[in-house]
Amino acid sequence: MMKLSLTLDGQEAAFDTGRFPDGAVWAHLLPPLRPRANVLTLRATAMQSMDDLMLVAQLLDAARQRYTLTLTTLELPWLPYARQDRNMRDGDSFALKVFAGFINQLGFDRVKVLDPHSDVAAGVLDRMMAIPQHRCLQHSRSLMSKLEQGMMLIAPDAGALKKIHALAQHVGASEFGILAKHRDITSGRLSGFELLKGEVAGRDVLIADDLCDAGGTFIGSAAVLRGAGARSVSLYVTHGLFTKGVDHLLSQGIDHIWTTTSIADPAIAQPHVELINSDAIFHREGDNHAN
Repeated sequence: MMKLSLTLDGQEAAFDTGRFPDGAVWAHLLPPLRPRANVLTLRATAMQSMDDLMLVAQLLDAARQRYTLTLTTLELPWLPYARQDRNMRDGDSFALKVFAGFINQLGFDRVKVLDPHSDVAAGVLDRMMAIPQHRCLQHSRSLMSKLEQGMMLIAPDAGALKKIHALAQHVGASEFGILAKHRDITSGRLSGFELLKGEVAGRDVLIADDLCDAGGTFIGSAAVLRGAGARSVSLYVTHGLFTKGVDHLLSQGIDHIWTTTSIADPAIAQPHVELINSDAIFHREGDNHAN
């Protein structure tokens, strides 16, 4: 379920949302209304449906009708359709571009996104500001401590190389491992896991990626890493969908999971699953931008 928050000139603004009997959603600002406002920030956590998009649009419209806004920012911890960043096969839609078109029509001055799936997002989403993976991950003190103590970074496939290289630089790691896999585009079936680079024997390792859906990539990766002698295998993903649950991963080779609250259900937190608060990430990034 999407969580919305609205601030005007840095102060939290009250609003209400609901649904009419015909199914249409509604949103309006609640009194007492401020006499004036210039800066609006709207955060939509775990946006997933067109109803969610309509609520964002209606709140923005209500604020614009009431105030003379000079700066509007949409914060999207999770960017819907980020994985559909190209035409995968004949007959497919370029869904990310379609979704970005809706957001662009709203005319936000800035759109801040946590760790978008690829650079394509910046090409289709107007005025996007990406907060990269390494700046999200650094908000976990426990994970940063383990990396500083020598936990080895692992890229799950070639597509993650750019991000893993930036992350390695950020934490001062001199090396990282690289895995490979094969995915059948039609069926989505995974096969052919192998370790292409990295000596992991006797090491604590961390697979780092932007997204975990069902988790097949990471279960297969963990099996290869353990087969190569890794002492422990942990996982960091910025966006944890976990459609088969975290226990599905923890029971099949993953020792510990870190993820942000961009879309993950807070109820999954447990001793072996640590959530990194996306609110804190946006707050810190806002401070850095102001400085």
